[in-house]
Amino acid sequence: MAPAAAASTQAPPPHRGFDPREYRDPRPSSALIHALGLLNRFVVLPRVLRLRALDFPPADLARLRAAVRPGTAAFLGPVHPEFMTDWMLDKEVSRRVSPLMAHWASYEIVNAGPIQRAFWLRNNLIANAPGGGGKERSVRWALAGHGVLLHPEGSVSWHGGRVDPLVPGIVEMAWEACRRARAAGGDRPVFVVPLVWKLRFVRDVSAGLAREMAHIERRLALPAGDGLPVERRFAALQRHLLLRQCGRLGLPAPSAFDDASYFVAQRDVVREIRRRLEARHGSLEGDFNRVQHGLRRALRELRPADPEDARRDRALLDEWERIERFPADLYGAPTLAQEEVAENLKRTRAALVTRGFGDALHNAVPMAVGPRVAHLRVPEPLAVHEAFTEDADLAERRRAELLSTLRRRMQDALDALGAELAAPGDRWGMPNPLAPQPPGP
Repeated sequence: MAPAAAASTQAPPPHRGFDPREYRDPRPSSALIHALGLLNRFVVLPRVLRLRALDFPPADLARLRAAVRPGTAAFLGPVHPEFMTDWMLDKEVSRRVSPLMAHWASYEIVNAGPIQRAFWLRNNLIANAPGGGGKERSVRWALAGHGVLLHPEGSVSWHGGRVDPLVPGIVEMAWEACRRARAAGGDRPVFVVPLVWKLRFVRDVSAGLAREMAHIERRLALPAGDGLPVERRFAALQRHLLLRQCGRLGLPAPSAFDDASYFVAQRDVVREIRRRLEARHGSLEGDFNRVQHGLRRALRELRPADPEDARRDRALLDEWERIERFPADLYGAPTLAQEEVAENLKRTRAALVTRGFGDALHNAVPMAVGPRVAHLRVPEPLAVHEAFTEDADLAERRRAELLSTLRRRMQDALDALGAELAAPGDRWGMPNPLAPQPPGP
């Protein structure tokens, strides 16, 4: 149900004598899982998360059921565009296909406390505790025919149009399942199953978007955009956020810039953040997700000896990540969909609007600004058993190829789904003031 990702809200203080990093195998309760599945389907999805319908074509559902069944080992890899809603969609998928499916989750969530851990383990969540037995448990559970679900992007992306780089765990576990099946003398099929979805509003939600922006403006003491059209207010909000963050982090503010030059100013801020971090931590070349992971680990190690420097650099890295989540290639098109505006507002709230019970609750259970439909699709599963080999060098290359293929299939399916839904989505599209202007003659 929950992804192998850090929670968007801080974990509560640990209980005395309770270690949140301790791993324990799940102890699934069929009765509890069945009850929660019904509660999710008829209450949480439609009433809390405002999902009015699930568009899950029979052919896609049949493709998934053919991969997840007794006699196979299957690892499901869904996209991860939204916090909380994704978990509940995971739950509904497993209810329809394999109710006892295991779901990976952040150990901060599973092990939030003794009572929470007991509840989540009965709900068959596998905590990604460092050094724990989650992979071993997953392989055994998949070989039992129940299926295992984990979000291969790792953390929530908060954008519905792109699949971020994947972490290799899903392929590594499927490969190990193949090895064990072969060692036992069997020819069990082992699949990695991509799963994508898009969340679409069913009506114009301009008023709801305006309320979200007003809340962010008020909570962050930004200039109010009352009276501006939604698209202009959104552009102004992005500019004011960039200037606010520069002031709070001691970064030089970009020189005067307007909406159309926003992404140029954003690029300059990232360049300065990177320069400062590299001066203290060395080269930060390469894929941002890998750079971020390595730098966060280095800052954890630095914190005991130099907490102030670690805190300062962590804030810079957080801002770098916030900006990376709002790239020109995704949000610099001539038009913006209301879903694109909404996902950015939720991401902003999760990153910057975090004080007080109300905001903490919203970030844990982000409420959509309007009713939606979830459109689910299942691309062709990857037959890992057909690629399996005992040759170590060849195995490493093939695992890398499988991971690349998985991301490509997910992205292709997401693009195809976007094209399929483009016509109705255009009803509430808006001109994008942040779109870079072409050079003059």
